[in-house]
Amino acid sequence: MNNYIALLRGINVGGHRVKMDVLRAHISALGHSHVWSFIASGNVGFSTEQDDPDELARAIEGRLARELGYEVATFLRTPAELAAVVGIDPDLPTGWDAKTASHYVLFLDAPASASLLSSLA
Repeated sequence: MNNYIALLRGINVGGHRVKMDVLRAHISALGHSHVWSFIASGNVGFSTEQDDPDELARAIEGRLARELGYEVATFLRTPAELAAVVGIDPDLPTGWDAKTASHYVLFLDAPASASLLSSLA
């Protein structure tokens, strides 16, 4: 059994509102089990026998587009991948307090381009 967390972009913003029980039902209807959601974030965890994350993401995107009437970019990460992100200890500039500094994470569906990396640096 494989566990994934689907990060759904723009699911509850810009006038698009989906109740989490409805969202969980859409994921369950794709044959996944142990489906859960985190508050109204649009993030959904689930277990599945399938092991191709790209295929899973496309299936979720297709289902949500059909049922909701708009595209929902879907990024899948495993619990271990998300735990690794949380565990990152970034180098902070001198004088910054690690307890009060904000950290932002950007999930992409492909490696970042050189121009994007340059603009974020």
